[in-house]
Amino acid sequence: MALVSKIYANTLASQNEKYLMDSDRLRRLIDADFSDAIKILQDYGKGDGLSAPSMEMLLSYETAKLVAFVRENAVSERVSNVLLSEFIFHNAKSAYKGRVGGVDVGRALYGGFEDVSEAVMEKEYSSLPDELEDCLVALDEKSEGTILTPREIDVAITKARYAFALKWAKGDKMLTRYVKADIDLKNLMTLLRCRIMELPVKDFSEMFIDGGSLKKDEMERALTASIEAFNLFYASTDYAEVFEGVEKGIEGITDFETHIDDYLYAITLVGKENFTSKSPFINYFYRAFLELKTIKTVLVCLKNDARDEIKRRLRGIYD
Repeated sequence: MALVSKIYANTLASQNEKYLMDSDRLRRLIDADFSDAIKILQDYGKGDGLSAPSMEMLLSYETAKLVAFVRENAVSERVSNVLLSEFIFHNAKSAYKGRVGGVDVGRALYGGFEDVSEAVMEKEYSSLPDELEDCLVALDEKSEGTILTPREIDVAITKARYAFALKWAKGDKMLTRYVKADIDLKNLMTLLRCRIMELPVKDFSEMFIDGGSLKKDEMERALTASIEAFNLFYASTDYAEVFEGVEKGIEGITDFETHIDDYLYAITLVGKENFTSKSPFINYFYRAFLELKTIKTVLVCLKNDARDEIKRRLRGIYD
């Protein structure tokens, strides 16, 4: 795109940053009762135009608004496809599970991607990304002779998502670094969960996502290694800071998930002030998406009387 288009898109993103919550506003939300939390969010401009929305309605509305902003203002098709890949493939995954399981998954879908879920429900895959179409066709063929498990569907569509994201990120240094790191971190979390659950190497191998920087065979060996060797493997990666305290096992899962978000967000800070690059726009998107994750976390904890759980689940952007 023309340079002026980048500057315009980045300027819009910069202007939108003032509507994001800061630490003080978040603290006010955390201190509220659940019955007041939605009203506070509306005071902050969230769910504007909605009348007495539920938690799900507000989050769906804000997500759809963020998606629309990216679709209308992204500096390139490459940026748009990489940023929105999670939403596209999440809706496909939810819709496919709903179709084969005969259940209503409407509340699990992201707003703004109704075309994706409808295509999956109707088995009309030609309008979907090539990687997703091929994946769904393969799942359909496999389901003819067996009942697919939720994990099989998760794994297949997740792999398709990252193949799609890597393809579109190619040629862009920041986006490629982000997608590859995301793959590595997901593989490391899968490895940790397999270790905790004492799953065989075969299970890990089936769930392993290609395209990252970590080697599959080294991770397979780590899975069955001694606890000392397992911990050393994590310490030897570029993600040692994310998994500090990996020996805590299941007790550390929540902390690691939060640290992963922090690590990936830090990648988007590179070049954030350069308005002739894509960086400000990309950074705004991930900052806004982390805000939606944080709002959901706070609301769910408040609703379930688990206020004490909120602090350890907060992302570093609110420190």
